[in-house]
Amino acid sequence: MGDENIFRIPEVKEKKSNRRLSLNSAFELPFTSKRKRKTDEDSLSVQSYDVGATLKKKTRRSLLRVSSLVNLLSPSKSSKTRSRTPFKVPCSPRPVVSPYKAPLPSAGKKRLGKTWSDMMTTDGRNPGKFSHNDIKKQEAIYELCQGEQDMIDDLNIVQKTYHDSMQKLQLMSHGELKQIFGPIESLLPVHRELSERLLSKRQADGTTQEVGRQLLEWLPLLKCYIPFCSNQVFGKALFDEKKNDPAVVDFLQRCQDSPFSRKLDLWSLLDGVRSKFMKYPLLIKSIQKYTDPKDVDYQYLTESIKLIESVVASADKSTGEAKCCLYKARISYIYDDQKHSYIEDSTNLVCNGILRNNKGSKLHIFLFNKILLVTRLTNQNGQQCYQVYRQPIPIDEMVIEDMKEVEIKMGSFRKSFSQTATTPNSVFKVSFKDPLSGQSHTLIANDEHDKRQWLQCLEKLLADVPKCDQN
Repeated sequence: MGDENIFRIPEVKEKKSNRRLSLNSAFELPFTSKRKRKTDEDSLSVQSYDVGATLKKKTRRSLLRVSSLVNLLSPSKSSKTRSRTPFKVPCSPRPVVSPYKAPLPSAGKKRLGKTWSDMMTTDGRNPGKFSHNDIKKQEAIYELCQGEQDMIDDLNIVQKTYHDSMQKLQLMSHGELKQIFGPIESLLPVHRELSERLLSKRQADGTTQEVGRQLLEWLPLLKCYIPFCSNQVFGKALFDEKKNDPAVVDFLQRCQDSPFSRKLDLWSLLDGVRSKFMKYPLLIKSIQKYTDPKDVDYQYLTESIKLIESVVASADKSTGEAKCCLYKARISYIYDDQKHSYIEDSTNLVCNGILRNNKGSKLHIFLFNKILLVTRLTNQNGQQCYQVYRQPIPIDEMVIEDMKEVEIKMGSFRKSFSQTATTPNSVFKVSFKDPLSGQSHTLIANDEHDKRQWLQCLEKLLADVPKCDQN
C-alpha cells in the first residue's frame, strides 16, 4: 500500500503540469506555428470550456478588422476562414488636405499705372499736338475711366474668388457672408455701366470731350453705396471674429499669397472699394477744373459734383449711425449713475480713438454728437467691450482747455514710459463747467496733429450746442 501511494503522487503532479501546459498552449495558439501545436484531450477541453466567450472574442476581433480599411484590402493571414469573394471599396474616398505651405516668392499681379499720354503713344498717336489744358482734361477723364475698370476687376475678385468660394466650401453661413460682404452684387453692374458710357464717348483720335451729362445721369445709381458703407461697420466686426477660425484663416492666407490678390487681404479689397467711392467728388472736380466755363459740359459737371457730394454725405451719415449703434452695444457700466440719457439719444459717432491720461493709462475715447465717454478696453465672454471710466461729460456741460505750454513731469510717467516723457504740445483737458458734476480728464494724444483733430471735433460740437438747444 505504501509503495502504490509513492508511485501515484508523481502521476497526479504530472497531470497537473500537463493541464497547466495545455492551458498556456490554448492562449498561445495565435502566436505559435502549426508544427508545434499539439491536440490532446486537455487542450480541447480548455478551448471548448466556454463557447459563448470564444464567439464573442472572435466577433470582436472581426469587427476590429473590418473597421480598418487596410484589413479590407489585405486580410490577415492568421484568419482561419477567408472569404473568396473580393471586397468592394468605395471609389470616391474623402480627399486628404495637406497642411498649407506658403508658395515661393513670385511676382504679384501689378496694375499698370498707365496715363492717357501713354495710351496715345502706344496707339501711335502724338499727344503733343494738344494744348496743356486739353491734355490735363483728357488725363483726368482717362483716370476716371481706368478707375472704373480697376473697380470692376476688384469686385470680380471679391465676388467670385472670395464670396462664392467661401460659400461653396461652407466656411461661413449665408447670413455671415451677407454681413461681411454686404450688397456687393449690386455694385458690379453700376460700374460696368459707367465704363461703357465713357468708352462710348471716346472719339477716334483718342479724346473724350463731353462726360458731364453722362455722369449726371449715372450718379444716382451710386446710392447703393449708402447701405454698403454702413454695413461695413458690422461686417468688419464679424470679419475680425471669424479670423479665429483656422479654416477661414487658411483660406484667406492662400488667396493673399496668390498673384491675383496683389498681396492684399480680403478686407483691403473691400475697404478699397469704399475708398474709391469717396474719391468721386475729387475726380469730377479735376475734370471740371480743366473744362471751359462757357462749355455746356461745365454746367453738367457742376450739378454732378453737388449730387455726388450729397450721396457721399449720406453714406458718411449712415456709417456714423452704424458705428454709434455698434459701440453703444459694447459699452458696459460699473455704476448705474454712469448711465446718461444722452448716450442712448446720440445718433452719430463723431470721433473715437486711444489716448492716454496723466497716469500713462490707455483710454478709449468716444465722442458722440451729444456726449463724451472715457472708457477702458475689457474682454467679456470673448468679446471686446468698453467699460466707462468716471462720469460721461455731456457736450453742453463740457469745457475744453488746450494745454500748449504744459509739460508733464517724468515722475508721473516713470512707470509707463521708460525713456522719454510725452510729446510736446500734445496735451489737452476736458472737464465739466460745474466742477461738482464730475472729474476732469487730462488727455495726451500721440502727437500735435492728433491733438488738433480732437480739438477741431470738440470745438465744432460746442459751436453747435446753441442750435441743439433751440431745437
